[in-house]
This record gives sequence, structure tokens and C-alpha cells, in this order.
Amino acid sequence: MTTEEREMILNLSYEELIEKFKNELQKVIKFLQDEQKKDIDNDTEYIIEKLITLIIIIIEDYYLEDDSFNELLIELAYDKNHYEHENIALIFENLHSPKLINCVYNLAVMELDYKKEDEFFNIARKCTYALGYTNTPKAKEKLELLAKNENELIREYAIKQLNRHDFTDKDVEEQD
Repeated sequence: MTTEEREMILNLSYEELIEKFKNELQKVIKFLQDEQKKDIDNDTEYIIEKLITLIIIIIEDYYLEDDSFNELLIELAYDKNHYEHENIALIFENLHSPKLINCVYNLAVMELDYKKEDEFFNIARKCTYALGYTNTPKAKEKLELLAKNENELIREYAIKQLNRHDFTDKDVEEQD
């Protein structure tokens, strides 16, 4: 992407970004991947966060049923160079995809420096909901692991989901 396009993206509001790129998500994804390869400075970090938020909004609004974005979501979930993990967990909660079970579990227990400020462990809470809504035996296994977590809140969130669902849906091949 050119310097001019990069500057244009930086100066657009989220509404303008959505309008401009809602039908060109692959262009945004390519730009994000290019930015992720750069050395992280304040400008690059801001761009990455803005693009992740844009991608999350677009996926949520336009492509929620589309598994083709799983690889991108997995990549973003494991990337520690942004602060959008809670939004990614929210997408997982809405997707409740059996193909993402391992990634959802890993996100729930991932060590992120900024998570220390989250006294309610919202990322983990959203991940337990995602696993509960997935409602498969593999999701139950991951919730059972979370129910043994050293953190009391995470244990409670997992137990709540274990008690809410019957976990009888069939598993499908995992992607991650």
C-alpha cells in the first residue's frame, strides 16, 4: 500500500473506513499483514489497532457466517502487538465455531501484559461463552480445563457454561 493510502486510512473515521472497505476486506487484510511485518512504533501500533477494529466490525456485520476468515482471526488472536483481543473474543462468542475451539481456549489463558489491568478477566469470560455456545464435546473438554484454572473468576465462568449447555452437538474438524 502506498504512503498516500496509508495516510488516508489514518485520517478516516471508522464509519468512513467501513463504507470505503466493506466490499474490499481483502485489501484491508493485506494492509494489516504488511503493517504487522514492520517494526512496531506508535504510528504502526495505532494503524494495526485501527485496522483490527475495522476488520472485526466488517466481519461481524457482513461475514459472520463465513469460515474463510478463521485463519485471519486465529492470526490476530495470537498476535500480541495489539490490544483488541477482547473484541476478537467477542467475535468468537458470536461465531461459536467448532473449528476455532483450540484458539478460543488458548486466547482465554493467553498471557498478555495488558490483561493484568482487567480485574474481571473479560477476554476469558467471552471465551468461555464462545466455548459454551459451540456446545460440542471438545468445547466441553476445554471448559473443564478452564474450570480447573487457578483464577477463581475464570473457574466460575467455565463452570457456569458447563452447567448451561448439554454439549451434544457433533464436533467438526478443527482448523487451528
